[in-house]
Amino acid sequence: MSRMLKPIDDGIKTVSGIAQERIRDAILKGTLPPGTRIDQNQLAEDLNTSLIPVREALKTLASEGLVQIIPRRGAFVAEFSLNDLENLYDARMMVEGQVAAKAAALLTDAQLNELKIISGQMRDALEQDHYDDFTQLNRRFHFIIYDAANNSYLTDILSGLWDLAERYRYRYLFIKDKHDVINAEHQEILDACWMRDSERLRIAIERHIQQTLNGVRVLAAKDMKKE
Repeated sequence: MSRMLKPIDDGIKTVSGIAQERIRDAILKGTLPPGTRIDQNQLAEDLNTSLIPVREALKTLASEGLVQIIPRRGAFVAEFSLNDLENLYDARMMVEGQVAAKAAALLTDAQLNELKIISGQMRDALEQDHYDDFTQLNRRFHFIIYDAANNSYLTDILSGLWDLAERYRYRYLFIKDKHDVINAEHQEILDACWMRDSERLRIAIERHIQQTLNGVRVLAAKDMKKE
C-alpha cells in the first residue's frame, strides 16, 4: 500500500477522526479490498501522522465491522460472506420498516420539505455520478425519517447496520441501469411520507432494501469468485 490516502490537513478535525474517514473511504471504494492486511506504519506515513491516531481509527472501524483486529497479527479489512450479507439486510428490513411505520405520522412539515429538497439533490448527484455526495444525502434522507420516531436506541441500531452495509451499498450505485430504479424507490418513499401512510411507507422502505440486496448480492458473489 503506497500513497493511497492523502496527508491530513483538515484543520480542526481530530487526527484520529480524519484517519478514520480516510480509511473507511478506502475500504468502501475497494482501494483496501476485503481480507487485506492493513499496514499501520504505511498508513501513518501516507497520512503524515503518528501511529496513535491510526490505531484509534482502526479500533473505531473494528467496532463498525469494517476492520478485524487479530492479536499478534494486526488489522485486516473485514470479509463478509453471502450469509452475513443476507442476515444484515434481513435485519435492516425488519428494523427499518417498523421504525419508518412508526415515524410516518410523526413527520413534521419542516421534515417533509427537507425530504423533498434532499430527494432532488440525490437525483442530481446520481445523474452527475457524484456518488460520495449521493451517499451522504441518502443517509440524511433516511435518517430524517427514522429520527422522527423519537427513539434514540433504534436510531443507534440503524446507524450501526448502515455502517456495515455501506461497503455494499456504495458499489451498487455504480450500476448505471439501477439509477432510475433508485430514484423511483426514493420517490415512493417520499410520497408515502407526505401522505403519512405508515403501511405504505413500511412497504416502500422494505422493498427499497430488498432491491438493494438483490443488486449487492450479485456484486458480492462476483467479489468472492475473484478471491
